[in-house]
Formats: sequence, C-alpha cells, structure tokens
Amino acid sequence: MRVRALWRLDQFFALPPESDSIPGVAQHFRRNFLVNSADGMLWLFGASFVSVNAILPVYATKLTDSPIVIGLIPALTDAGWFLPQLFMAPFVERMARKLTAVGWFGALERLPYLALALAALWLPTLTQPLAIVAFLVLILWKSLASGLVAMPWQELIATVIPVSHRGRFFGISHLAGQLLGVAGASAAIVILVHLPYPRNYALCFFIAFLSMSLSYMFLMLTIEPKTVQATAPRNDIQSYLKRLGSILRENANFRTFLVSRVLAYFGGMAYGFMAVYGVQRFNLSDAQAAVFTAILFGSGVLGYPLWGSVGDRLGHKRVLELSGGLWLVALLVALLAQSAAIFYCVFALMGFGSAGGVLGDLSIAMEFGPDAERPTYIGLTRTITGPAAFIAPLAGGAIITYTGYPIMFVVSLGFAILGLGILWLRVIEPRRAATINIFPSGVSS
Repeated sequence: MRVRALWRLDQFFALPPESDSIPGVAQHFRRNFLVNSADGMLWLFGASFVSVNAILPVYATKLTDSPIVIGLIPALTDAGWFLPQLFMAPFVERMARKLTAVGWFGALERLPYLALALAALWLPTLTQPLAIVAFLVLILWKSLASGLVAMPWQELIATVIPVSHRGRFFGISHLAGQLLGVAGASAAIVILVHLPYPRNYALCFFIAFLSMSLSYMFLMLTIEPKTVQATAPRNDIQSYLKRLGSILRENANFRTFLVSRVLAYFGGMAYGFMAVYGVQRFNLSDAQAAVFTAILFGSGVLGYPLWGSVGDRLGHKRVLELSGGLWLVALLVALLAQSAAIFYCVFALMGFGSAGGVLGDLSIAMEFGPDAERPTYIGLTRTITGPAAFIAPLAGGAIITYTGYPIMFVVSLGFAILGLGILWLRVIEPRRAATINIFPSGVSS
C-alpha cells in the first residue's frame, strides 16, 4: 500500500519532456510545488479573518453607512491588484530572476494587515470623516502592494510550475487553503461574538497578519532556476507602447477576451455588497459576516480541485464559462431570497463559482501569447480590465444609494450575461488558438 502511494506521488510530480526547456525546473519542481502550495494555503487562512467580500465590508459599516464608501473596498482592492501590472511588465520581462522582487514587494504587501489591526483600535477615537479616510488609505496601501508583487509572482509561478501542472497547483493549494479558511472563519465567528468591538476586529486582522507572514517564509524557500535569462530587449516607453498596440490590434482573440472580462467585472459589481445586503435585509448580527466567509471558503473546498482538473483537461476558458454561469444563478437567488436560510445559498454559489473564476483568470492570461511576451500579456489583461474592476463597485454603490439593492442586482445580472455570452461565443480557447497560429504576426513561441 505504501509503495503504491509513493508510486502515485511520483507519478503526480512527473513532468512531460517539454518541461525541460528551462534547466532546473524539473530538478526543483517537487520542492517548489510544495513550498508555494504552503504559501497559498497560509495566505488563504489569513484572508479568512479579513475577507474583502464579507468581514471588511461589515466592519466598514461601523465607520459609515455610505454604500459608495463600502463599494470602495472591492474597488480599491481590484484596481490596486490590476492597474500596476502593465507598468511592471517591461521590468519583469528583463529580470533574470523574479524571486528578489517577489521578496521585497511581498513584504510590503503584508505590512498593511498589521496596520489594519492597530487601526481597528485607533479609528473609533477619530471623527467619522478622518476614520473613513484612514481606513481607505490602508485598503489602498494593501491593494497597491498586491498589484506590485502580482506580476513578478505570476511570472515566478509560471516559471517554476509548468503548464501541465499549473491548474492542479492552483487547485490543490487553494483547496487546502479553503479548508484552512473554513477553520479560520469559524474562529472569526467566535472572536466577533465574544469580544467587544473594536477588539474583535483588531484580533481578526492581527491573526491575518501572522498567517500571511508565515506564508511569506514558505514563499521565500522557492528555488528559482539559475539559468533563466532575461530575453526582452530594453525598449524605451514609446517602443513598449507601440508593442502593446500591436498586440491588441493583431491578436483578435485576446482582444475579444478582454472585452468579455471587462463586461464580466461590471457584472460582478454586486459581489462586494452581498454580505452587507444580507446582514441588513435579514437583520443579522456582525458575526454572520464570518458565517458568510465560512460558506465561501467551504464551497471553495469543493470548487478548487474540480476547476483545477477541468482547467488542465479542457482549458481555462471552459472554467470561466462555468463559473460565470454560477454567478448568474447566485444573482438570481439573491434577488428572490425571502429568508436568511435561502440567502446562505448565494454564498455557496459565490464560493464555488469564485474558485473557478480565480483559477481561470490567473491561468488563462498566461496562455494567450508566446512565452517571451507572457508578462506583457498578463499585464495587459490585468491593467485593461482594472478600470472596470474599480468602477463597477462604485457604480454599484451609487445605484444602491439612489435606487436600492434590487436594481443594482439586475444591472449586475445584465452585464454578467453579456460578458459570459461573448466569452462563450466569440473567444477561442487559447491552447487551441495556439495550434492554428493566431499570435500576432512576427511573434512565435
């Protein structure tokens, strides 16, 4: 039995011959898979105490009742993650080693969580306008730091985890992280119920910082192949922008994909308001934010391994299509739910679908262009869709302010249908597109 288990483990870590194109990848693959999985697991455990979609919005209602301010939480989070990546791409393309940049920016990314823990004790002593500004500044710091580390981190992962195992890597690491997240959210429920405000939120944010700091230690154990060489020429900004324009003009499949994602992000404007809507609509306690988080993580436990396998076998376009369909169902249930028990189903659908959305969105951008221009394609994907990710929650907040939640849910549903329709009908799976050579002219893999 033990021999069979070891054989299966060896088979899991076996790489196809083409993975030897970068010397050192196969040699350190098992170690890199494990330490980066541990990084992802511990990060998600920490995130369960400071959920952007549940705990942080409900915490913000202690500072303000403005839907627009609450909408700024997901808006700043997404914009900070997306927008810096295009500007990082030319620097990352020239980096022979990505781990150094990941280390510096990764440390900067984790410090705001400690600041949030301290601020939770301090903000109630300030005037409301000053408390809101201070809170949003911390959210912006956290978000921009994530955006700065995102590009070198994604390129590092794309280097040390070959495409043959990338879906399984994200699936397994997120599966284990979601399991830990369920435990973390359960602990957050106890903390939010039994400790008085603001100490309950301060402790949650501090635990998040500790877990994410431990994840950083595992991340820095990555062994990056020593022979990776920078291949991108040092272009001036005018040449770089010209190259971006050429990619967008000539790669019609990639351009159509970007249109579908922009519409999808507008379709997701309701995401960050679900927890606040549920608490207010059904007169629930703050601790329900942690219950919603537990449901999100628990349903993700089922989603991540499934979506990882689907992505490796059928492509990540299919993953985005299926997860987008689940979001449509979640919006309909939110519109029609007449009890808190039914509303819990919304978070189950969101968690299961979001697992596919995260895996698909992380992975598919790595596959649209040739390897030499992978950072540019990732950067274009993140930065072009970034404004939509920023504007959508603010638009949602404005719609709620003037018309209420139901109209906002309907608008979100309309955009989501448009985005899913274009993805399904007009975008070619990039792996299949590569076989028919639709990369921009003059560029080959």
